[in-house]
Amino acid sequence: MDEDQTLRFSLRLPKEVHDRLTASANDRGNSVNAELLRLIDKGLEKEKALEPDKTLVEQLLPPALVWRVNRYMASSGVRSAEEAAKRLIKIALDEKESTKDILEKLDESFKNEKDLRLLARDVIAAHSAVTNIKYGLDYVWFITKNNESGAINKRGKLFYSDDGSEWEYNMGMFHPQGSAPKPATSRWNAPESDLDEEVPF
Repeated sequence: MDEDQTLRFSLRLPKEVHDRLTASANDRGNSVNAELLRLIDKGLEKEKALEPDKTLVEQLLPPALVWRVNRYMASSGVRSAEEAAKRLIKIALDEKESTKDILEKLDESFKNEKDLRLLARDVIAAHSAVTNIKYGLDYVWFITKNNESGAINKRGKLFYSDDGSEWEYNMGMFHPQGSAPKPATSRWNAPESDLDEEVPF
């Protein structure tokens, strides 16, 4: 190593660390100085590998979009360009989805989560197209930017209106894709039997 490419400085080490460094140097046939340099280099490489790729957004997007992502990052207080890009992509995808898409997500999520407040938090409130949510004793109702409304009740039944109807005003039942409409009435306020099957007398 050239003398003009090196710096000299004193380093204070605890005796235990010095002993371990000396043992490691002996095991590898290195001088203590060479072993110290090897370990520092190895540690720095490992640290670098653990760091997030801070240039991922710059690698994936053209400069004009990188500028917009950075602008959004600064205005929203987001800490990284990657997180800002994720949020912007979600907002853009949400804008493309309809109220019926939200209802489809609710239907899928209800298979694993029956708590309506958690569903409202994770599916409805998280969607950028939703402008209002109303909680009832046994339902959650919401309205979207395009003035469509949707709802889910405690039994997982879904309701939809293309004119922003409130929960109590005649919303139609919504059947997700792939599910067959049930022969029951299609209005929210029809009485529901607590029995699994109607008794035929």
